[in-house]
Order: sequence, then C-alpha cells, then structure tokens
Amino acid sequence: MNKNVKMVLFLAGATVFNIALMFLFIAAFIVIAGLTLGENPNPVVFQIILFVGFIASIVLTFLIYGWAMKKLQAKYNLEKHFPQLFRKKK
Repeated sequence: MNKNVKMVLFLAGATVFNIALMFLFIAAFIVIAGLTLGENPNPVVFQIILFVGFIASIVLTFLIYGWAMKKLQAKYNLEKHFPQLFRKKK
C-alpha cells in the first residue's frame, strides 16, 4: 500500500469515527431529554434542548477527536506515515 491509499483509509476511518461519535452523543442527549422532561414534554422546551444537545455533540466530538489524534500521533508517529497531513507550519 502506498502513502496515498493509507491516507485515504485513515481519513475514511476518522470520518466514520466522527459521525458515529456525534450520533452517539445526539442519541444520549435525546434519551436524557426524554427522561428529564417526562411523558408530555413542552415541544418548545424539547426543541431547545435538542438544539443545545446538537451543538454540544458537535463540540464534544471535536474535543474528543482532537484528543484522540494527539494520542494516535504520539503513539504511531503519524508524521512519518502521512507527511502531507502534518506539515510544519512556516
């Protein structure tokens, strides 16, 4: 496998990881909102909680992805395998 194929597979895996993590957080926020608001929630309050949960899931996914990339970069020396992604800034 050449470096371009490895990079495409890495990016595909990272994308799947991000999407799965975001769906997990959104589902968790929906379940928590449903449990805390009861059987007949106010639709406006439920929509506000869902919107805040969606934004929070994006932020949490971004933070966890950054943390995971730092760990992977340190453990597997990704600069060596994907130099086109980790160029030094001028």
